[in-house]
Amino acid sequence: MTPARALAALALVVGLAHLPFLASHLEDIDSVNFALGVRDFDVAEHRPHPPGYPVYIALGKIVAGAAAALPGAGPPSQVEARSLALLSLVGALLAVFLVYRVFAAVQPVRADGLPPTALDAVALGASALTAASPLVWTLGARPMSDLPGLAFALASQACLAMAWWWQTPPADGDRRMSADMVMASGRMIVLGALAAGLAVGLRTQTLWLTAPLLVLILLDRVGRGVAGALMGAIMTSAIGTLAWAVPLVVASGGLSSYLAALGSQAGEDFASGEMLYNNPAPRLIAMALVRTFVDPWDSIPLATVVLTLASLGAAGLLFRDRHSLVFVTVMSVPYLVFHLLFQDTSFTRYAVPLVPVVAFLAVRGIALASVRAVVPVTAVLSLWAVATAAPALSAYAATPAPTVRVVEAINAEAASKPPAALAMHQTFRRPLEAEEVRVQPQLPSPPRREWLELARFRTDGHGGVVWFLADPRRTDLALIDPQSRREVTAFDWAPAGRRVFGGLRPGAVQWVRLAPPRWFAEEGWALTPETAGMAALMGRGPHLGGITARVSRDPAATRVLVGGRNLAGSGTAAAAFTLDVDGRTVQRWEAAPGFFLRTIDLPAGTLSGEGPWAALTIRSTAASGEAVVPTAIEQFDLQPPETLMWGFDEGWHEAEFEPSLGVWHWMSDRAAIRIVGAATSVRITLDAEPPARYFDRPSELTATVGGVQVARASLSAGGSWSFEVPMDRLQASGGRIVFTTDQTFVPAERGGPPDRRHLGLRVFGFRVDPVGLR
Repeated sequence: MTPARALAALALVVGLAHLPFLASHLEDIDSVNFALGVRDFDVAEHRPHPPGYPVYIALGKIVAGAAAALPGAGPPSQVEARSLALLSLVGALLAVFLVYRVFAAVQPVRADGLPPTALDAVALGASALTAASPLVWTLGARPMSDLPGLAFALASQACLAMAWWWQTPPADGDRRMSADMVMASGRMIVLGALAAGLAVGLRTQTLWLTAPLLVLILLDRVGRGVAGALMGAIMTSAIGTLAWAVPLVVASGGLSSYLAALGSQAGEDFASGEMLYNNPAPRLIAMALVRTFVDPWDSIPLATVVLTLASLGAAGLLFRDRHSLVFVTVMSVPYLVFHLLFQDTSFTRYAVPLVPVVAFLAVRGIALASVRAVVPVTAVLSLWAVATAAPALSAYAATPAPTVRVVEAINAEAASKPPAALAMHQTFRRPLEAEEVRVQPQLPSPPRREWLELARFRTDGHGGVVWFLADPRRTDLALIDPQSRREVTAFDWAPAGRRVFGGLRPGAVQWVRLAPPRWFAEEGWALTPETAGMAALMGRGPHLGGITARVSRDPAATRVLVGGRNLAGSGTAAAAFTLDVDGRTVQRWEAAPGFFLRTIDLPAGTLSGEGPWAALTIRSTAASGEAVVPTAIEQFDLQPPETLMWGFDEGWHEAEFEPSLGVWHWMSDRAAIRIVGAATSVRITLDAEPPARYFDRPSELTATVGGVQVARASLSAGGSWSFEVPMDRLQASGGRIVFTTDQTFVPAERGGPPDRRHLGLRVFGFRVDPVGLR
């Protein structure tokens, strides 16, 4: 079978396997931005986001325009999703041929100086393994610019690889080039430069895939007609670039407007992205390498086999074919360095330009052992890769993205029971622009300050239920009465948990129906790590003028649970706290450095007054002297005395947060919680990390109430620990439950960060439920 027929057969298989699974919905913020750009191009409005992707958007407009004219095309978002997904499939199909062409030209040159015409098993294997890789396989159905951009970059690389081949000396070492060879090489350089210029209009990152190669080819031509090749490369790359750059600047309102939008996007990326340039910590370096080389294969065993073979292939090039190694290095390492330093590697799809090189090296590793094994072993690896990717792609196509489903749900319910308003975390604002949302009014969503719009809505006198679309990774709704946010509908998406979809945004949404709250907090409260960070950013806190919560007027008695920390070092001044209601001090207390938890009973009439909301303010000062003592309020609730409330007491370390894990508390060897307002027995449920990660044997946990053990567990593998506490024992202990573990460790003593805390158990979830209300 000739290479052309083999590649055509491979492309046919890829195309037929993808057609049923092409995206029919917009699933990521970037895909939404692309779709909005197809609908109405405006880079300043992030339609799409800078740098603008003008060639990609132009292609999308052509395809979407044709698709919209078909009968039953559907709403605009579906037309745009299918059109952009079709471009991705075309990119995947082109990559089948172009990967082969690149690596066929990179293979060792024959003594006769002619290009090989027989089937090159290594290049064909690299093409097959690239197409089958889970990252390329799934991207082939997604409405993203990655594969179209890669296809243009591969076209440039293929042309430059052919130029490299024509310029390579034959076996006798004679570096002279015939006139025909000079012309052939020159044509390939010109075409490669043109494709490189156009590729940047699809994805600017492709510059790191093509420009270094172009420099390499031109340097190799020194002394062999480099001037003409250089001039041709400059002219054609300029033509390819100006073809999209001029319309882009004009459409953006001029160069200054475009640069302003580009600068804003760059600032956001550097501020919010997880880049090694900003934080080259060893742990992040390791994570970046895993995301770059392991996650594209969506399977650790598959990645292990592929990367092991690729390592053998790289060693083979080093010792047997350094000429090819130079080309492969220049076509991949500059992008790898750029990717690791300046891109957020949690977005797995950013690693797709490196997949062809890894695939090629893996097949070369097979060939190092046996050329005859290349075809069968590559076939097995490719089938393994497709078997890994197929379930992910099937799940992707089977269920629309969470934002699409939640819009359908809220539109359906709003037809019969509309809310007082719709609010959301900022991450959902853009996806909803692409969909038809029939719920009004919609509150503004300023980044990281969305809850303040809810607070403003309530203080303006609006009642009723507010629907809030919440990002499960965010925790700022802790600033609102927990009793008002108990009705939650979760919209998850299985693909978001796959390595190959890493970085997909948003991967889940919670539809929270917010009943009128008994209280809500304003600025400066540190109830979660997120809100603590915002308090620090806004320069607010109990010691910085006080913090305020708005409390619904109520003539009856109420109870306050408040916990926090005196952040001063041990042995320093205590902090004096006051709790005021409408300017009247109702409670004072002092807190030594460290943690505190208190309950405060407010007599009937305390919350009476004018207007719908009382102002509850907590302030702190130094108990003695004039030095400022930093403090934070980390726990707060206010309910009728008969309502169950609970809080972390001594022995727990401050809450911590990581987007991939959520919020957790570390327990020391002995820690307590305090429960008030319980009218029945309670069920305690604790979700913990496996202690086996830190210890050689299971951890023995106990729970005691009033000195009496009520539960015991031997925990090694993690999971939930649940038990009941009888009401009589709870009342006898004053609502206090003490937990102990028989093992702790100090991170600093294990070669970790300089953390001297004694850590026993990492707890990700803690619930206290009345018995019968699990």
